[in-house]
Amino acid sequence: MSQSPFIPAPERVRFVEDLLDYMTLEEKAGQLVLLPDGSAGSDPTRIDQLRRGLVSGFVNPVGVMRTHQLQQIAIEETRLGIPLLFAAEPAQVLPGRLPPPVGMAASWDPEAVAAAEAALADECLALGINWAFSPILATESYLADTGFERSAGESAWLAQQIAAGRIGGLQAQRTEYRPQMLATLDLAFDDRTGRRGEGSLREREQLRAMLKTVEEAAPATIGLDMTGQSRHNGTRIANDALKNLRRAGGFDGMLLADWAQLAEKSGHHADGPGFVGLSVERLVAAVEDGRIGASELDEAVRRVLAAKFDLGLFRPSEDLAPAASKPVRGRRDPAHDLASKSIVLLRNQRGLLPLSPGGRDLLIVGSAARDRSFAGGNGSDVASVTDGLDALGIAHKFVAGLALREGQPVIDRMIHADRMAIGMAGEAARRAGTVVAVLGQGSERPGEPLGEAQTVLLETLRAANPRTVLVTLGSRPCDPDIGGEPMPCILHAGMPGMHSGRAIAEVLSGRCEPSARLPYAIRTRSGEVRLPFGHGLSYGEFTLGDLSLELGADRILASARLRNIGDRASEEMVQIYLRRLDGPDASQEAVLRGFQRIALEPGQSTQVSFELAAEALAQYDARARFTVEAGDYEVRLGFSAARVRIREIALPQPVADAMNGAGSSAALPLPGAANS
Repeated sequence: MSQSPFIPAPERVRFVEDLLDYMTLEEKAGQLVLLPDGSAGSDPTRIDQLRRGLVSGFVNPVGVMRTHQLQQIAIEETRLGIPLLFAAEPAQVLPGRLPPPVGMAASWDPEAVAAAEAALADECLALGINWAFSPILATESYLADTGFERSAGESAWLAQQIAAGRIGGLQAQRTEYRPQMLATLDLAFDDRTGRRGEGSLREREQLRAMLKTVEEAAPATIGLDMTGQSRHNGTRIANDALKNLRRAGGFDGMLLADWAQLAEKSGHHADGPGFVGLSVERLVAAVEDGRIGASELDEAVRRVLAAKFDLGLFRPSEDLAPAASKPVRGRRDPAHDLASKSIVLLRNQRGLLPLSPGGRDLLIVGSAARDRSFAGGNGSDVASVTDGLDALGIAHKFVAGLALREGQPVIDRMIHADRMAIGMAGEAARRAGTVVAVLGQGSERPGEPLGEAQTVLLETLRAANPRTVLVTLGSRPCDPDIGGEPMPCILHAGMPGMHSGRAIAEVLSGRCEPSARLPYAIRTRSGEVRLPFGHGLSYGEFTLGDLSLELGADRILASARLRNIGDRASEEMVQIYLRRLDGPDASQEAVLRGFQRIALEPGQSTQVSFELAAEALAQYDARARFTVEAGDYEVRLGFSAARVRIREIALPQPVADAMNGAGSSAALPLPGAANS
């Protein structure tokens, strides 16, 4: 499918094939062995295994000095000098640096995500880590359970954009010839609505996202973890598409699902991921007795060696030392930039935000405003909300609002001491000009984000002062009814990372424009949509004119006039959605197919245009072919999935044929894979 741009493909192929010819069966099996902990390197048995060339890398290395020592043993003391990989999840090694995936998705900004991930990769490289167990490409399956913060929302299309940005950042070029680190695309899709054989639109959207991510990430080798693909429940579309990745001309990076299959065939059973802790002895025995084919093992090893080649690990050891990242004067910290862009303004009735400059008596309520743990990390380098206000010189008073609860991350039921604390907060609110209530996670149940104590606190604050702003921290957003109606102003800050406090304070004060959008809909416990997918406000006010559709020779052109009718310069996110009006997908919801972030001065307007070509209209059919079908389509253009202009258009067969390439029987190749 792809060739690495970092090293000429023929040189890469020759090097890997020559090395394979020199390797013994045991050494080949060793290239599939990851030791589960870097500390295992101090075990004499493990050191002996390493010196025999029977270790490919370590997971969760314990320090840069140790990784350097182990790498030197692999390069200088083994027969073939094959270097090691050192793997870890960056978010676990350096917790709280960046927002979680769901916060990244809220930015709707793959470039900002890539910049932040590149900076994080620099820090990981300084620790000796050259293989990242990230990103995850997850949608609905993680919205339904406690893994919510690991998902990228409801749209597979948006999830793909964010995943590609994360991979691009992690694998950014360190030199002309090599990426700085190896990324791993971990797939976690939902097939609960899928049907055997044909597959639902949701599943086909997820497959499209997965293959497109592989295609766009292909300029550098990634490790593709498909070990969770049992979620696909054996649908033929999934199986056929994934088979294509293994074929000649398909995906040429590491396939960790293949490692897991080899482990199963060799009789290896692990408590953790199936690709960690494989046994050389079991793999060799399985090849010798025919349970694993020699070519099958060679192919898996070939991919590992190619990945190490792409990383430049076979270069002289002095070339492998990571260069320390240096901040560029005048450039905003990428992590800070992403933190600001992950904060969503959900409501802003009566224009309570931004806070008025020099406004009188700002009151901050809620112990979460002083709690640094909601950033998602720990340590003194993480700023709280009050830290951020202090840094900007914004005067404020503080009251806790609720009694302190030791060791309780979720504040749910009222306790006796809450009565006095709420009463004190209510009195302070009456004397304040504006109240900002900062609340953390109040409930672990989706659709019920606030606990009883927090609800009573908000009822008291709102009754005491109608100028009350709600700021929510934690992974799950909320849009609560307080006193029978929504809060007038809600800012969902989420878990922005180590720059949380400063980023939140900048958005509250208007020094930074809120630009994030929901990558999911906020629903009640019964499933009713409170705020739609794509919703989010800025501090400006925009209108969108009538939607115009034009049929081209091989595409649909959609356009409308965007105007800033507010009194301040601001930006808006224009989104485009597509829905099939006939055929098996007629009853499905519209799917996101693009967006543009546009900044305008007061009174300024511009024509916003989108081109819907084959990539936007094509879908998988029952034979896993990626094709455009003639028929009736609905195009939606607007500011969220619900706030849109809608028009319908008929796509004639000749235009569909032109999109498919040549004639009605042609099909677009699977993104990132050979066509079946």
